[in-house]
Amino acid sequence: MTALSMAKISIGIVTYNNEGTIDGTLESLITHLPDDVISRIFVIDNGSTDRTIEILAKYQDHITVIHSPRGNIGYGAANNLIINQMDSDVHLIVNPDIKLVDSTSISILYRYLMDHSDVGMAVPRIRDEQGVTQYLCRRNPTFLDLAIRYLPGNAFQRRKDFHCMKDMDYNTSFDVEFASGCFMAINTELFRQIRGFDESYFLYVEDADLTRRVNQISRTVYVPDAVVCHSWARASYKNLKMTRMHLKSLWRYFRKWGFKFK
Repeated sequence: MTALSMAKISIGIVTYNNEGTIDGTLESLITHLPDDVISRIFVIDNGSTDRTIEILAKYQDHITVIHSPRGNIGYGAANNLIINQMDSDVHLIVNPDIKLVDSTSISILYRYLMDHSDVGMAVPRIRDEQGVTQYLCRRNPTFLDLAIRYLPGNAFQRRKDFHCMKDMDYNTSFDVEFASGCFMAINTELFRQIRGFDESYFLYVEDADLTRRVNQISRTVYVPDAVVCHSWARASYKNLKMTRMHLKSLWRYFRKWGFKFK
């Protein structure tokens, strides 16, 4: 087993017009990365037109900036641009609206992956800015989950809770079918083996697909002792264009994995 003092961790953050959050994300990473971890932070920009690039320049001594070859190429494809540059044991996939809250969570995830050879991906407890746990561990989506996703109020709440695995104890570890892509710790060799994200998804559901492919040959586990903060925008609930994109990705997912209805 690799000792933590020799741990190598790579971090990939895809940005696209994230001037409102990326500063806080990078500041928290640089502040809280463990001293006994060798790390490299990649920021892959998908053609931002706001102040994102200007903000990234502030951190030029701490990050490696990669520019997509042709503007916004999609979330998964952008993440995959650095696969051949990652010299690490564990790779962290991090959204530009994530903040580390301590200097131990990355070490916990790293140790978990190193201590459990049958686990290929680990995900932390994810909290909002008020410290409330976000239930982002999910079961594989079905047509029923899709149909009730946008219903208002508490309609089909029991089913929504089941999909978000609220029947599980979020204070203990458990296996996850569909892990949120906002923060993932994955064995780097495994990430290369499965060739990263499926680039046919432009945005949304690529995390469900990645988790499913990891689970075909390994396991994905929720590790509650590791904690990160997530500013959850849920853009597809507010924007018709993003909703259509989400539905398109779900349709692609079902065509690939089968049309399970409930």
